[in-house]
Amino acid sequence: MKAISTDMQVLMSPRDWQHLAQVMPEILKKAGYQVEQIHAEEVDLTCEPDNMLITQYQQQHGQLAPSLRLHRLVINGASDLDLRAATRAVAESFPPDTYWYGTSNHGHTEPGVNAACAWQG
Repeated sequence: MKAISTDMQVLMSPRDWQHLAQVMPEILKKAGYQVEQIHAEEVDLTCEPDNMLITQYQQQHGQLAPSLRLHRLVINGASDLDLRAATRAVAESFPPDTYWYGTSNHGHTEPGVNAACAWQG
């Protein structure tokens, strides 16, 4: 197995995320993606006011539902899946109709600070 990571932005409710965080490691394990670490944090929209997930949601549904939050999700783990299949496995663990974008890469990803906000004091 090779070290891989998946870095995504996901639009979902905190309640959905809390449930998913508990079951995601097992779901991904069954798909062939061994989770070592999951890091998720809410994205500060003052730092990213023109997010494409929110724009897409608003174009299709109008006003953003108050229960939805934008999260940055970083999963570090290991797998023999190709990177597209690893990304697909993560996306398939989401509730139906979840808006997301992101990718998987070789190696691990440090969740770190949102670069768009790093300059703000």
